[in-house]
Amino acid sequence: MQLNPAVFDAWVFRRTHTSVEYLLLQASEFKAARYFNGGQFWQIPSGVFRDGESVVVALERVMSRLRLNSVGVWAAEHAYTIYNRRFGEVQIITVYAIEVVDDEPHLDPAEHGAYRWLPFDAALGTVHYRGLKDGLRSVHEYVTGPAVPAPELCLRAGPAAK
Repeated sequence: MQLNPAVFDAWVFRRTHTSVEYLLLQASEFKAARYFNGGQFWQIPSGVFRDGESVVVALERVMSRLRLNSVGVWAAEHAYTIYNRRFGEVQIITVYAIEVVDDEPHLDPAEHGAYRWLPFDAALGTVHYRGLKDGLRSVHEYVTGPAVPAPELCLRAGPAAK
């Protein structure tokens, strides 16, 4: 069995006038039928670090697939381990927070059939997996907790370079 420590999750969020909303993506029918016994669950953007690739470059690569522009990237101080049946490996998944402003994602229909922007409680109730729930709690605490976020956790601030 393989161990893959190069996997990451990205909790994409946007701030509204009254709250913070998180982006959820629903697995497409094709993907659900092929890999998950038909389960069309809700997930978040994710990916795998390429050899020599920095965290920010990998996250921006995922954002560009969705055609989303980030205004900030943070380490979420959370990681978890799963067995991924799609790839037949144990994965150590690190979690990051990515802020966007007023963007709507463009989905690859082979991967995702729908998306939703949800406030924290609704997002927490929509995802099923413990790693996603714990990652969201960590991100939400960071995003809404401190008045001045810890600068050492900020991996990139300001508009994304084009």
